Amino acid sequence: MGRAGCLVISAGGRWALIPKLDEYDLLILDIDGVVWLDGEPIESSIRAINEMRSEIKIVFLTNNSTRHRRAIASLLRDIGIPWVSERDIFTSASVLASLSSELGIRNCYVVGESGLIMELEEVGIEISDEGDVCVGLDRSFNYEKLKIAVRNILSGAMFLATNYDRLLPTQEGAIPGAASMVSAISAACGREPDIIVGKPNPIMFLHASASVGAKRPLVIGDSVETDILGAMRAGMDSALLLREGRGGTGPRPRYVLRDLEELIR
Repeated sequence: MGRAGCLVISAGGRWALIPKLDEYDLLILDIDGVVWLDGEPIESSIRAINEMRSEIKIVFLTNNSTRHRRAIASLLRDIGIPWVSERDIFTSASVLASLSSELGIRNCYVVGESGLIMELEEVGIEISDEGDVCVGLDRSFNYEKLKIAVRNILSGAMFLATNYDRLLPTQEGAIPGAASMVSAISAACGREPDIIVGKPNPIMFLHASASVGAKRPLVIGDSVETDILGAMRAGMDSALLLREGRGGTGPRPRYVLRDLEELIR
């Protein structure tokens, strides 16, 4: 593999270079929309990822907090990326757990699902109705959970959120995302979260890069509003993977790609 130089493609009337991998020491790949789309693997991405792995370190990012990294790694292996492990994956839940541990949090009330709970427990945080409040997507969210979260926050607990995604794409269509839970709690207690770790905030990108000691990471995603904006806030170069129906306003990426295989042609 290797490239003699940068090719140029047209992207909506704008011109952008295709990156040369030897200029970077880490690829940070969004999962939803880059590796799979609506639950189906993107075959061109799978081929490119497996070929690029011999030349550059690759990690995967997702705002989805409902699954533990082990479960996501298993899914990625099932669709044709056999070498991936949980160490290669950074979720909003795993990064929130690491950050909570660094902040000295010992007890936490969770509005969220098993992925977030397991990540918190693995860093030694006890899950109970008392303590600081960690919020992620919770498809069984109800008034009782809202009441406990608000009570704790009004009593002085920290208010931490995995992400602020309005919608979560599924094979059955889009469903309300973590923003619904976060907003309900914010409205009741009268304040915003102390920390939101997920994209487009820079925390996840910086955590992933620091965890592998990277100095020159490149972020690849399909969303201007989360992936490209988050990379910009983290001070990282980015490449936008073009997807039909995706666009939006926001910062301009350094690169634009039609598919990941453009990196290896």
